[in-house]
Amino acid sequence: MVLRVATWNVENLFLPGTDDGPSNEDVYTRKLAYLASVIIDVGADVMCLQEVGGEQPLADLASALGGSLPHTAIGQPDERGIRVAVMSRVPITEKYHWVDFPAGALPGVPDPDGNVLTAMGRGAVETVLTLESDRRLRVVTTHLKSKLLTFPDDRRYPLDENERARGAGYALLRRAAEAVAVRVELNTWMPREPDVPVVVTGDMNDEPQAVTTMLLAGPADADPNRPDRYDPYRLYNLADRLPPARAFSRIYRERRELIDHVFVSRELLLAGVAADAFVDDIVGIDDDLDSRRDAVVPDHAMVFAQISWP
Repeated sequence: MVLRVATWNVENLFLPGTDDGPSNEDVYTRKLAYLASVIIDVGADVMCLQEVGGEQPLADLASALGGSLPHTAIGQPDERGIRVAVMSRVPITEKYHWVDFPAGALPGVPDPDGNVLTAMGRGAVETVLTLESDRRLRVVTTHLKSKLLTFPDDRRYPLDENERARGAGYALLRRAAEAVAVRVELNTWMPREPDVPVVVTGDMNDEPQAVTTMLLAGPADADPNRPDRYDPYRLYNLADRLPPARAFSRIYRERRELIDHVFVSRELLLAGVAADAFVDDIVGIDDDLDSRRDAVVPDHAMVFAQISWP
């Protein structure tokens, strides 16, 4: 069996006329058509999405795909209403929401207003897919805290440089806490069902060597070909499998970044995996978010893995 699993931040897929959606129906329709065309061209069997603005946009995208990915699951929204979602060619037989920080995650993480964080900003979704011969695959998608800074009372600007530094620290703390929360959830599920392979995808808002990204992999592994007692907890980032010319998923301030990732468990790694990114149409962005409202092409590239599973 060959399975293609992809992740894509589709940038504010909201209904037209809403605060974060496009200004008119025509832009919305063209964006849906563009997203569907890329998903079909890539041949994704499982599509993990970030920045979906509710159930109706997800249903509209499923319709634009002509029913090729009929099985869907959607996560819990953040304060803006954006969610993660999964679309699948094969049935989704189990779904779990990861929102509250689990026991064993980071305690006492503050936000800019002095509150203690107890949950992820936007919930992750765990799905279990049933494939041929009743084989099961666990797929998790998440969207960690961005590097965009906020300050007390939702201000977007600091009053002084001390507050700017604290704001950057709070953003990093939140992203780290969310990454730890995902890792702790994985530490529960992976050893419990070690025969169910795992794929973790999403917009991690940091590059492969960032601590917040690396901790998702679990224990370091000197030799994936040699089994040891930590294998039930390990994941492997496929970032190094990307072609060098396409090893990025966003262009921010004229700099290429790889902040969207696909991790796989050992069984899938050894079965054979390849990775790529659809960067053909991506354009550079800066901090001017208002200019992106009617963008048809998202500001992130799709990153996908091809898994040869015997």
